[in-house]
Amino acid sequence: MTRLPATVILAAVMLLGLVAGGPAHTARPAHAAPPDEAESEDTGLYLLREAAVAARSRGYSGIRYVTVQGRTGPVTSTAEVRNLPGRGLTVRTEPSGPVQGADPGAPAGGMLAPSGAMLEVLARNYRVVAAGRGQACGRPARLAEVLRPDGTVAARYWVDEAGGPVLRREFLDGRGRVVQDSGFAELTVDPVAGDVAVPVRAAGGAALVEVSGLAAEGWSFPRMLPGRLELFAAHKALPGYLYLGYSDGLSVVSVFIQHGALDEERLRGWHAERRNGHTIWTRDPAGQETIWASGGHVYTVFADAPADVADAAVAALPHEPVPDLWTRLGRGAHRLLSWFNPFG
Repeated sequence: MTRLPATVILAAVMLLGLVAGGPAHTARPAHAAPPDEAESEDTGLYLLREAAVAARSRGYSGIRYVTVQGRTGPVTSTAEVRNLPGRGLTVRTEPSGPVQGADPGAPAGGMLAPSGAMLEVLARNYRVVAAGRGQACGRPARLAEVLRPDGTVAARYWVDEAGGPVLRREFLDGRGRVVQDSGFAELTVDPVAGDVAVPVRAAGGAALVEVSGLAAEGWSFPRMLPGRLELFAAHKALPGYLYLGYSDGLSVVSVFIQHGALDEERLRGWHAERRNGHTIWTRDPAGQETIWASGGHVYTVFADAPADVADAAVAALPHEPVPDLWTRLGRGAHRLLSWFNPFG
């Protein structure tokens, strides 16, 4: 197995304020409401909502892993995580590395607490059903399966039966092969602290209120990407950068766009690839990070998705020919890369 560099995971950590958000509020640790009649066909959706509440309101610590089937084989990364109710989730990707804050509803936080908007997208694209009981990480779990319209299983979730977070998550392709596996290798869930109210960050998500304004400013971007990835977030991020978030309820593809041209000399640690007659740059073996220039813009993509989903999303974005040699962008591209890679 190949381990993802720590900078790959730290880059995802820096996305936490862009992929999921919403104001903080105070709530008591609680189970989600039972499914109503409208959700009688999606009994597993209730389990995922319950786990999302637990991922924010319960205290826990452990070791998480993510294994993605890359182009040359499985790629695995691990991280230490600790959630303190009222203080939030922290992630450490190396024993001696820095501790970073992360939102449990963002890829950096393992998508432990997907937002209400994400679960709505999931319900539109799939059917989520309760599928009995099992075990994960040595703990009893309730199993939820995510079914495609043809009835095949797209994902499985193991939800902690003792009121903790999702213990394990698998993504499967159309042939039933596991293409991404993530979860806890070790987990300790703190006892519920009585009936004391704790701050829980809302499982929100960036709204699309800026879309019309962005279009008026000349930004052009698709509302859908292959694999039923819907645009669920669109707003300006760092000065001069547009952030777009796409999801089908399972996978998340984050896109940053900046006016300008690519300075390839600053892409240390990235590797050039030719795909469909175009040059793109990748940084990790699983192909979850890509960057390229097209039509006067620089596109940077970070994916929490199976390799084929990430590849299809990248291919669907603009890839216009770049005349002659690329001109140098200068400090703009370097600022974005440094922001995502603090060790660069």
